[in-house]
Amino acid sequence: MMIQIRIYLFLICLFTTSGILYGQEPVRITDEETLFSVVDGHIQYLEDKGSSFTISEVAQMPFITSESDVPGFFISFSSYWVKFVVENNTPNPNLIINLEHATIDRAVLYTQNETTGAFDSTVLTEEKTFKNRKYKYQTYMFDAAVPEGAQKTFFLKVQASEQLLIPITVGHVEKTLEKLATNDLIFGLYTGLILVMVLYNLFLFFSTKEQSYFYYVLYMVFVGITQAMLQGYAFRFLWPNLPGINNYAAVLVPFFNGLAALEFIRNFLNLKVVSKRLNTGIFWFEGFYAVSLLLVLMGMFRIGQIVVQSAAFFTAFYVLGVCVFLTLKRIHGAKTLLIAWSVFLCSVIVFVLRNVGILPYNNATFYALQIGSAIEAVLLSLALADRINTYRREEELARKRALEISLENERLVKDQNIILEKQVHERTQDLEKANSELNSTLVELKGAQSKLVESEKMVSLGQLTAGIAHEINNPINFVTSNIKPLELDINDLLSVIDKYGAIDASRSLDEQLSEVEQYKKQIDFDYVNEEIKTLLSGIKDGAQRTAEIVSNLKNFARVDEANVKFADLNEGLQSTLMLVKNSFPRDFTLHKEFGAIPHVECTPGKINQVFMNIITNGLQAIAERQETQPGTGVMTIKTFEQNGSVKVAISDNGTGMTEEIKEKIFDPFYTTKPVGQGTGLGMSIVKGIIDSHHGTIEVISNFGAGTEFIITLPVNYLN
Repeated sequence: MMIQIRIYLFLICLFTTSGILYGQEPVRITDEETLFSVVDGHIQYLEDKGSSFTISEVAQMPFITSESDVPGFFISFSSYWVKFVVENNTPNPNLIINLEHATIDRAVLYTQNETTGAFDSTVLTEEKTFKNRKYKYQTYMFDAAVPEGAQKTFFLKVQASEQLLIPITVGHVEKTLEKLATNDLIFGLYTGLILVMVLYNLFLFFSTKEQSYFYYVLYMVFVGITQAMLQGYAFRFLWPNLPGINNYAAVLVPFFNGLAALEFIRNFLNLKVVSKRLNTGIFWFEGFYAVSLLLVLMGMFRIGQIVVQSAAFFTAFYVLGVCVFLTLKRIHGAKTLLIAWSVFLCSVIVFVLRNVGILPYNNATFYALQIGSAIEAVLLSLALADRINTYRREEELARKRALEISLENERLVKDQNIILEKQVHERTQDLEKANSELNSTLVELKGAQSKLVESEKMVSLGQLTAGIAHEINNPINFVTSNIKPLELDINDLLSVIDKYGAIDASRSLDEQLSEVEQYKKQIDFDYVNEEIKTLLSGIKDGAQRTAEIVSNLKNFARVDEANVKFADLNEGLQSTLMLVKNSFPRDFTLHKEFGAIPHVECTPGKINQVFMNIITNGLQAIAERQETQPGTGVMTIKTFEQNGSVKVAISDNGTGMTEEIKEKIFDPFYTTKPVGQGTGLGMSIVKGIIDSHHGTIEVISNFGAGTEFIITLPVNYLN
C-alpha cells in the first residue's frame, strides 16, 4: 500500500514538473517587426478562488492549458493566474507584454530573478490614477527583458469585477506602439461618427421638439461611453484622476444605456398608442435595470454587473421580438428599427462568442461591437430622418387636402351666399312687415298700459277717497249735529235779550226784572249758556279735525313737492296711516317703532305711494285671514338707519305668500285678487319707484304666517 502511494506521488510530481518546465510551448519572438500573440498552446491558467495563493505556491502548482486562443472567464470573485513562456530570437532584448483587455481591475506580472531566484513583480491597477502608469495607454503594458536566444517564464495574476478576458501580445516597443496607434485611430473614427450622429439629431430635436430625437441622442451618448469603457478610453480621457468611478461606471453606464434604448424604442414606435401591453413590457424591463442600480448603490458591484448584463441580454431579445411583431403589423419605422437592432445584436453575439472562445480573437471580432453600434447609429438616424420625410409628406398631403377643402368650401360659400342673400332679402321684408305690426301692437300696448296704470291709480284714488270721505264725515257730523241745538240756544238767548230790551222805564223795574228772571228760569238760561259753550267747542273740534285730515292729505300727495328733496319718512308714514285708517280691520293692532332717522333725498309723493300700496295690501291680507281664522290683526312698522341707508320694515300677520306668488308679485299685471278688484300694477309701480331711487325692496313671507317688506333707501340717491 505505501509503495503504491509513493508511486502515485512520484507520478504527480513528475507530471507537475514537466508541465511547468517542459510541457508548455514557448512564444518565439523571431522578428522585431511582428507583434506575437500568446494564444492556444502557449498559455495556461489557474483559478485562485480565495485570491490567497503566493507566487511561490503558484509556481509549484499544475496549470490548465487553455482550450481557446484567449482565456475567458465569466464575472467571478476569483483571481486567475496565467503562465506563458517567451523565447526571444532577436538581438533586441527589450520587449513589451501588452494585456489588451482594458476592463481588468488589477494585473500583476511576475518574473523570476536570474541572480537571486526570487520573483520580481510589476503591479498595474485601476485603483490608482492613470498618471501612475509608465505607458500612458488604456491597456496594461509591462516591460519584459529577454536576452537573445533565452527563454523566460512569466506569471500574470489578474482580477476583474466584469467578465474577464486575457488577450496577451508580446513584441518590441515600436511595433506595440504602432498597433496601439492604429487602435486609437479606429476608435477616433468611431467616436467622430457617433458625435456627428449625436450633434445632428440634437439639432433636429431642438428644431422639431420630437422626443424620439432626444432619446436617440441619449442612447448614442451612452453607446459611445460604453465602447469607450470597453476599450479603456473612458478611464484614460474622462476620469483619469478618479479611479473610484470605474466600479460604478461598469454598471451605471450600461444601466443608462439600457434605459435610453428602451425609451427611444418606446417613443419611436409610439408603443403607448400602438400596443399598451408592449409598452408595459418596456416599463418592466426598465424596472429590471433599476435593480442593478440599487445593487451598485449598496456597493454590490459584481452582483450589479451580473444583473445589468442579464437585463441587457433579455431586453435585447424582447426588443427584437417587438420589432418583428410590429414589422409584421406594418407599423411605420418598425422594419428599419428591426434591421438596425438585428445588426447591433449580431455584433453583440460575435462579441460574446469571441469572449467564450468559440470565435477567434482577431481584428474582426475585436471591432465587432464598434462596427455594429456604428451601423446601428446610422440606420437609426436614417429611420428618424425618414420619419421627418414622412411627416413632411403627410403635412404636404394635408396641405393639399386642406387646399382642396378650402376651394370646395369657397365654392360652397359663394353658392350659399347667393342663397343667403335671397333669403335675407325675403327675411328682411318679412321682418319689416313684422316690425310694422309690432310697432302698431306696441302703440296699442302702451295705450293699454297707460289705461291700466290710470285704472290702478283710480283704484288707489277710490280707496283713498273713500277713506278721506269717511274720515271727514265724522268731524263734519260734529258741526252739522251741533248747528240746530246751537241755533235754538241762540234763539233762547236772543229772546232773553229781547226781554231786557222790552223793559219800560215808566213801569216798576222790579216787577219787570222779576218777569225776566222768571223767563230765564223757564228757559233754563244757565244750561243754555253752558250748552252754547259745549256746542261751540264741538264745532271747533270738528273743524280742527277736518283741517288735520286735509293737511295729512296734502302731506301724502305732496302736490307741491314733485321735485326731489330731503323728506322725513316717519312723517310720510304717519300721513299715510292717517289716510288709510278707515281700512283698519275691526280687531286690529298697529305697532309703530319709528327710529331717529335722517331725512332721505327722494320724491316724497312717490315714496308715500309706495307706503300706501304696501300698507293697503297688508291690511287686505289681515282681513282675508280673519275671514277664516278670527284673531287680532297685527301690523308693525319700523324705521331705522343701517350702513348709511334708511330702512323701512312693514310686516303683517296676514295670509302670507307661497314661493311661487312671491317670485311674481313685482311682475306687471300679476294679481291674486278676483277679477275687477285689481290691475296687478300696484307692486310693479312700487318696484319701479324704489329702483328709480337706487333702493332695494326685500320680501320675506311664509304662507299662512304673514309677510314683511323691507325697503332700503340711500340717504343721498343722486350721488
